[in-house]
Amino acid sequence: MSGTPSLFGPYVQERSFHEACAEACGDARVAGRSVEGRAVHRFDVGPLDGVPVLLTGLMHGVEVIGSVALLELVRRLRTERSADAEFVRSCARVTVLPVVNPDSFAENMGRIAQGRLAYRRGNARGVDLNRNFPVVGALGEWHPFSGSRHPWSPHYMGPHPLSEPESRTVVAVAQEIAPAVAVGFHSFGDMLLYPWAHTRARHPREAHYRALGRAFSGALRGAPYVVDQATRLYPTLGDLDDWLDARFGADAFTVEVSTLDRRLLHPLRAINPFCWMNPSHAHVVDETVDRLVPALMALLRASVEARFGRAGELAAAE
Repeated sequence: MSGTPSLFGPYVQERSFHEACAEACGDARVAGRSVEGRAVHRFDVGPLDGVPVLLTGLMHGVEVIGSVALLELVRRLRTERSADAEFVRSCARVTVLPVVNPDSFAENMGRIAQGRLAYRRGNARGVDLNRNFPVVGALGEWHPFSGSRHPWSPHYMGPHPLSEPESRTVVAVAQEIAPAVAVGFHSFGDMLLYPWAHTRARHPREAHYRALGRAFSGALRGAPYVVDQATRLYPTLGDLDDWLDARFGADAFTVEVSTLDRRLLHPLRAINPFCWMNPSHAHVVDETVDRLVPALMALLRASVEARFGRAGELAAAE
């Protein structure tokens, strides 16, 4: 990837990124529109009767490394000859929304091209889309990142759940495909998180989530990721994973891609949110993605295999 000032690393510009999406994922269709009318593109990969899998990226418009990892995962799912890739390729129908928040992505990439600070997290109305989904349960405690009713907050929930066209688009796609597995790609932190996000109470499928987490960790290359319930990081309300888990019984995960590095000691990077959220140099991007993608492939295989096992048990019982 190329085309941006060295301060901001190897990230492509908006148009080139959408071209990369098409190259990795195939033909696109428009799933919905953003506040400013930009397309939210959808890609579908795999057999029509496969286990439905939903992959989402760039829900927060500054977290580009997440979608870089997402695209590499899909590219390898389509081309790699490993046992995990071939299993998922033959048994899963993968629906991909690589840029859920296209307005903020476009603004941030425009700022990067001009050598300016890039910080837009929410959509064009300032809503944190991952606080705007149907609410599951109630928060047992407050945290400044949990979600706010104040429009000035970077974690503004919006006036009501699904007030934003981007979150409604994700929900419409989910209702169409009824995902059995879902992974949302964010940054940063080197973490794999599963529901619940709204409460510290143990999830009733905690043992299952932990088993999938072990499959992920076993295939991870290099330093480990933290695998834990999302609320152990901090509680949130209006979280997509909580809703997907509660509504569809999906195995719903958030992967926080990448971590901080010493390049933030550069004074211009230290004050730039984009540099907190994304690795700054091409070789770090490559290392980050290469380390993570095999683990995500193993996670998808383990979850899809579990779904086939349950289907087989039900058929035998009938």
